[in-house]
Amino acid sequence: MMKFVLPLLSFLIGNAKGFIKEPAEAFSIQLAERVRSLTTLLVAVIGSLALGCVGLSLFIASIASQLDKNEEFHVTGGMALYLGLTVVAIGVLVYSLRSKTWMKSLGFEEKPQQAASGGGKRTGALENAVALLVMDYIDERKSRRDERDHRP
Repeated sequence: MMKFVLPLLSFLIGNAKGFIKEPAEAFSIQLAERVRSLTTLLVAVIGSLALGCVGLSLFIASIASQLDKNEEFHVTGGMALYLGLTVVAIGVLVYSLRSKTWMKSLGFEEKPQQAASGGGKRTGALENAVALLVMDYIDERKSRRDERDHRP
């Protein structure tokens, strides 16, 4: 499937470069960045899943080998290493599977929400412009009054 899609995509992008060069290059760069970020995210998910399974199975195997011996049970350095590997891999897996991480890799960034004022309503651009004009008028009047008061 990919053997068919990649030449087709390069053909389409290659033909578009002749007509409009800059948008086609921008599209190519953006597509490459998205594919790269998605590939990195998928490798992180699959790798952390594999390392988590390996670490957990080695941890269980080391516990089982300790219990099979007729000696007293004690925690070894290998057990701590396997448990640490499992915990780190699960942390990476949880971070990689969050919806914010996937949306960020696809280019959908969250916009910071504006502070709501006036009973939970968001102020519009027109209201902000009027407020700025009123504040400018008030500042101008105040400066004129100060100039009048300071004249002898």
